Order: sequence, then structure tokens, then C-alpha cells
Amino acid sequence: MKETDGLVSTQKRREMGGSTSDIINNLPRNVLEGILVCLTIQDAVRTSVLSRNWRYIWTTLPKLVFDDNFCRGSVIRATSDKLMMTIYKVLLLHHGPILKFTLTLANLESCPEINQLTFLVSNNGIREFTLHVRKGEPYRLPSTLFSCLRLEYLNLSSCVFKPPPSFKGFTMLLSPELYEVVIAGDVLSSLASSCPLLERLTFSSSNSFDYLEIVAPNLKYFSCQGLFKSICVRIPHVADITVVTKAYRNQLGFNEGEISNPVMLLCSIPMVEFLVLNYHYVKCMAASGVRERLPTTLNNLQVLLLYDICIGEPDEAVPFFFFFFFFSKLQAFHSAAAAIDPVVELFDLQDRSDSPLNKLVFVVMKEVSGTKAEMESIKLLLAESPMLQSIKIKLKSMEVAEELRIVKKLMGYQRASVHAVITFPK
Repeated sequence: MKETDGLVSTQKRREMGGSTSDIINNLPRNVLEGILVCLTIQDAVRTSVLSRNWRYIWTTLPKLVFDDNFCRGSVIRATSDKLMMTIYKVLLLHHGPILKFTLTLANLESCPEINQLTFLVSNNGIREFTLHVRKGEPYRLPSTLFSCLRLEYLNLSSCVFKPPPSFKGFTMLLSPELYEVVIAGDVLSSLASSCPLLERLTFSSSNSFDYLEIVAPNLKYFSCQGLFKSICVRIPHVADITVVTKAYRNQLGFNEGEISNPVMLLCSIPMVEFLVLNYHYVKCMAASGVRERLPTTLNNLQVLLLYDICIGEPDEAVPFFFFFFFFSKLQAFHSAAAAIDPVVELFDLQDRSDSPLNKLVFVVMKEVSGTKAEMESIKLLLAESPMLQSIKIKLKSMEVAEELRIVKKLMGYQRASVHAVITFPK
């Protein structure tokens, strides 16, 4: 009887094993593709040996990612030419649409082989295209990429963006990210205006622009970093803006004395809620002649980030404090400030019952070294912000005794808000 039971148990185990195997092999195709999408290309290809049903599943994956993980193991020792040939073979074996293609290999250089890859991808309904060139000259994008009219996300690094004359824009594009991309100002302006669904635009470039105008009615997020002589953003509903201006031909980004240039940006974004500006922008604003008040009111501004601002420099401190005085809904302020003497005379707020400092809730200040200008500025914020809840102050590296002296002094300042907490994150 026991021997019979043993035979039955063995048979059951075999049946269970066979049943489990059948379940795995007979999974729906969309489930198999969902599993393979989570794997690297190498691991997806290796699943071909599992069974006949798995053999060619990887060739229909809609997402192909060739990044640093692709170079791991034995592949990392391959030359650049071999890597590009491997990617080319993968694309040749692929069937069906390629909705997402990413090429961000370490040490990727500009080379003609990328043209072939782009050609194969562009004929397969691409919607997300990412290409980061790491070394050498910027890669000139082929005309085939500009025929991908179903593109929704475009992420480029170190490329030359020069579309053919017949290019009318990407009508489905939602979010282009262009890092160190060589592009003419009129081309960038045209790209923004010819993409009716555009929601986010991120751009950085080392080439200079005499004038840049961005017109995009549906844009919600805009970030630009470059050398601008003048910039205008006509975006009625944008909520989040970052503008980082650099020196322009060894001068400030905007022309000194031209109030229209630095203030033009603020006047064109009435609905902005989150605003990031840097040293050069504030410096140009000061040079433009702003002395009494800004000729605009950003009633929806809630978060302001200024960095590399010298609070102790009069020309920069004036517009610095006007941001508080005339933006009525400002709730949070972030600053990476390096204050220097001489100390600016702080504004008298006794008669400013409508000051936006009444609504300030959060403050973050970085690179604080304890100069008199910095200390007086923090003292003002604490004394005139009745709604303040938190002020984070990140000190510069210094001797422990000096750090303790600054902390003790700051903790002793009078606070208009009983809920205001001062912290010193490392």
C-alpha cells in the first residue's frame, strides 16, 4: 500500500510540474511582453531559450533601451563599433512598432552609424526618442528624425538641431528636453510655436542668442539656460519657470540700461507660480534701472528661488527685496546666496501692512557665511513674516566655534510667527 502511495505521489508531482510548465509557456502574449519590458535587452534575448513560445517575443518589444546597463558584463569590453553593430542587428531583427528608443551609452561619440539607427527607428512609429552623445563633436540630427510626426517626448544631448525647410513641427510633441543642443534662436522659437500640445520645454545651450521669444499657449513648465541678450516668454498659463542667464560675450546677458529686457520676461508670465532666477538675471534687472518697484505684479507666484545672489551688494539687494514686496502670494523662498559687504540698508516695513512677507511660509537659504548683510536679511524675514513656519539655513563650511556663534545669534532673533522653526541641515 505504501509503495502504491509513493507511485501516486510521484505521478502527482510530475503532473504538477508539467502543469506549472504549461502555465508559464501559455501565458498571454501581452503578459510575456510585460515581463520582457522590465528586463535589459540581453536578458530579454536570453529568454528565447526557455521554450518555443518565448523564442521571438523579444523581437516585438515596443521599448528598446541601450544605456550603461547594456554595456555590462562581456559586452562592456567591446569596441564602440561592435556595440553599434550589435544595436543595429537588434533593430534589424525587431518586428512591429518601436514606441520608445533610448541610446545613452557611456562614451558614445558622434558617428555615421547613429544615422542608420535613427532611420530604422523613425519608420516604426516612435513616440519617445532619447539620444545622448557623450564625446566628440555634437551629432547632427538626420532629416529622418524630423519625419517622426508621432513624437511625444524628445530628449537630446550634444546634438545639432537643424530641421529641413519642409519641417512643420512635431504636432504631437509634449515634452522636449534639449541639453547642450546647438540650435538657432529662430528655430527654437519656431519649434515651440509649432507644437500645439507642448506642455514642458527644457533647454540649455552654450551658444549665444541675440533674442529669444517663446510662444506656447499650453506650456506649463519652461526651463532655459544659456547666453541671452534678450528673452521674452509669451506663455499665459505657465506655472513653473526657470531662467538661468550666463555672461554674453563677456558681458551680462541683457543690455545694461534696457529696462524692457529683464522685466519683459516677468511681464509676459502673469500666471507663474514657481520661479527660478539666477545672479545674471537679477544683476541685469538692477542695471536696468529698477529702483522703486517692479512694473509688474505676479499675483500667483508662490515659490521663488534665487541663487548666486550677493545680498550685501546694493545693486542686487534692491530687486531681491522687491520680489517680496510686490508678489502678493509668495509662500516660499529659496536662495543659494553668497552675501558680501557692504551691507545694504534694509527697507522700512513699518507701513507695509500689505507686504507679501505676511504670507511667506517657507524659506531656504544656502551657502550662508554669517556676514552682516546675511544676518540682517534673515532677521528681517523672521521679524516681518507672521505666517512663517520653517526657515532652513545651510551654512558654509567653517570652524565649529564660528558655526556655533552664528547659530546662537540666529536662534536669538525675534520671530513674528510663534510657529517659525529654524533648522540647519548639513
